[in-house]
Amino acid sequence: MTPTALGRATAAVASRRTAGRLVVPVVLVAYVLVTHVVALTSSYTQSLVLVAAVFGILAVSLDLVAGMAGLYSLGHAGLFALGAYATTLLNADLDWNIFVLLPVCLVGVGLVGIVLGLLSFRVSGLYFAITTFVFTLVIGVLASDLTITGGLQGLPGPIFPDFPYAIGGFGTALVWCVAACLLVTVGAVWSIRRSALYPVLLAIRDAEPFAAANGVRTRLVKVLVFGVSAAMAGMAGWAFSFLGFVSPGQFSWTVSVNILVMVILGGMNTTWGPLIGAAFISVFPVYVHIDPLWQELVFGAIFVLVIVFAPSGVLGVLTKLVRRPGGTTRTPVSAAEADALAVDPAALRSTDLPVHTMSVDPDLPAVECSGIRFRYGSGSLVLDNVNLTVRPGTIHGLIGPNGSGKSTLVNLIAGHLRPDEGSIRLHGRPVHGLDAAARPGHGLSRTFQTAVLVRELRARDNVAIGLYRTTPRIGRRALVWPVLPGARRDSRATATKAGAALDAVGMSRWRESRVADVPHGVEQLTQLAAACVGEPSVLVLDEPLAGLSTGEVTAVAGILTELKRAGVSVIIIEHQTKFIFEMCDEVTVLAAGSLVTTGPAAAVRVDSRVREVYLGQ
Repeated sequence: MTPTALGRATAAVASRRTAGRLVVPVVLVAYVLVTHVVALTSSYTQSLVLVAAVFGILAVSLDLVAGMAGLYSLGHAGLFALGAYATTLLNADLDWNIFVLLPVCLVGVGLVGIVLGLLSFRVSGLYFAITTFVFTLVIGVLASDLTITGGLQGLPGPIFPDFPYAIGGFGTALVWCVAACLLVTVGAVWSIRRSALYPVLLAIRDAEPFAAANGVRTRLVKVLVFGVSAAMAGMAGWAFSFLGFVSPGQFSWTVSVNILVMVILGGMNTTWGPLIGAAFISVFPVYVHIDPLWQELVFGAIFVLVIVFAPSGVLGVLTKLVRRPGGTTRTPVSAAEADALAVDPAALRSTDLPVHTMSVDPDLPAVECSGIRFRYGSGSLVLDNVNLTVRPGTIHGLIGPNGSGKSTLVNLIAGHLRPDEGSIRLHGRPVHGLDAAARPGHGLSRTFQTAVLVRELRARDNVAIGLYRTTPRIGRRALVWPVLPGARRDSRATATKAGAALDAVGMSRWRESRVADVPHGVEQLTQLAAACVGEPSVLVLDEPLAGLSTGEVTAVAGILTELKRAGVSVIIIEHQTKFIFEMCDEVTVLAAGSLVTTGPAAAVRVDSRVREVYLGQ
């Protein structure tokens, strides 16, 4: 690139950054002006906008768990009802101040959400949706039958106070208050989307084993995120209580379905999509007067059509239309070109892999499995009295015919399974009672036979998930991440480390590429970089050469050599026996769940039993 071209590129980047910094202030000013206009309009217009804003809060809160974490909740109408009824009853019966009731609703409904999450996350997928749906039904029955809630007739909501006379020119105080609640909700979710927690949530949604292997306590994170979403739904209920009567019909199961339709119609996992969906679903019945049953049928038809023909929602379609005129067409890459482009040999030679800093005793085995027995359910034994010892700073091969129990053994070592009998120690510390998320804290990292990554994220963002354990207080800072100088520094440091790890495995040219757009070999090396970036002392590789080209296999050999030189202990499962016997210091052979032999690679290679059960000789 010439100096002139470089200067133009630098100026363009600086211009984009300046424009990016101006977006938030401009949006805030516009939001305040629109709120001021609405606060001075007629009561009818204000009623429409307020209802749309309340459902906007609900849609954004649901998108937090459905779009980011993949949890399709049908319980938000019940959580919404709790906030509305709690505000109405505590204000009317106990004369609690409405502004005190806001944090009460946030905390109280949030805690209910955490409890519901703890109960519901024992199941997943459709069963999670059904569990939360039953919660909404129960709340609806209680609201309809209890005397304290006014039964089917409901209760009049509290009156929101007007502004003092001195500032009465600002219009209706309730409009400003609900607008502030919506702004806080959108701002919180926007902040999460720009925090280090966001790729972690997507990993929990799309690649949960990958997240757990990098130290993410996936169930705890899901419960807490669901609690935050529930708190937002409680705030929506608080705001809704000031709009008139609070009655059971306003929180029926169809409301939960409509909130989900709002999210999917507008565009799941987007900043503005849920707001677009909420505005449409809220305003549509006002201007199109049809029977409520037909209304639900229309919403259902829209829901199906969007899923089938525009799964990215309205916002996704609009984004494609806007980008198309000025966009560039991606040139398809042939398999041969992909192999040639995948690995950057210069980067492999010039960049060092992250070196583990964990203090270990060199006299103790890096990994020690003793008397391992394991069966799936009530079936026959998959592993029967298997012993494995991996010396520090060595490469240890694990081979055997298909069905011999190799992957089961590494899943036990990595914590994805627990042995029925026996013990597993890392550097002398027993870990067989710990889950997968706890193993990285003891120095262990792993890859998977089939690359388990978040396909919509860039390669660099996937690798950054490997730094979750070493980045402090990700969850607690996520709600205000962009305004915290320390959090922004952590983001820059994480991006730098993730990029360096990709450089170290020869993937520098693929840093900014989405995983969905890269060749298979790049996926495999990206998950290897993610496993290395956390500086493990023990690295478990499950068939890392599967589907790799000759050049990529050579690259992996160089990476393993560098890891061994850095003192990392490597356990590798691989069917390419030539690679295993050339690279490994020691090899263990399994057959039918039992140990055949273990020892130096050269001795195992000529063992008659190995030739018989594995090499077929």
